[in-house]
Amino acid sequence: MEIYGLTGSSGAGKSTVAAYFQKHGFGCVDADAVYRRLCVPGSKLLAELQAAFGEILTPEGALDRPTLAGIVFSDPEKLQTLNQITRSHIWTASQLEFSELERQGVQKALFDAPTLFQVGLESHCTAVIGVIASRKVRITRIMARDGLTRQAAAARIDAQPDNDFYRTHCQFILENNTNRQSLLAQIDTLYQQLK
Repeated sequence: MEIYGLTGSSGAGKSTVAAYFQKHGFGCVDADAVYRRLCVPGSKLLAELQAAFGEILTPEGALDRPTLAGIVFSDPEKLQTLNQITRSHIWTASQLEFSELERQGVQKALFDAPTLFQVGLESHCTAVIGVIASRKVRITRIMARDGLTRQAAAARIDAQPDNDFYRTHCQFILENNTNRQSLLAQIDTLYQQLK
């Protein structure tokens, strides 16, 4: 199976890219969804996160994602610790999903992983697609999508690599600064190339 990494900063438009490829026959493993499933109350990963970051659980014992985000997005060292803890858990679970897709006859799949490079999983990919947009556009999108303040949205973006990083490290780049139609046209061109 050919696995194409899909990455980029928050608010750049990765979900639109993933949806298009899935609609056209690619499989997709979403690293964020895998991570959420691994963080169920009582899980090994949740225990490791709590040991590293302290009180990050809700009264019901679930991961309090906003609290954890507040801790790691304000401190690059803590963000690196989070990535180190989650890396092997996410890849092991993702491999099971890729194996299942392959069993179903899927030959090409996306690995939708915002922190693909930060956790060193790009080596498992045939090539990597980076989705980028200007900082201003991403802040506006994150505020609308997640209900964050401008300051919180900016902090999230500033904790992630900039566009030049993705231009340097990805084999394919999709720029999403204007409208959906422009992005879809770029996605279709790339899809024709990869299919």
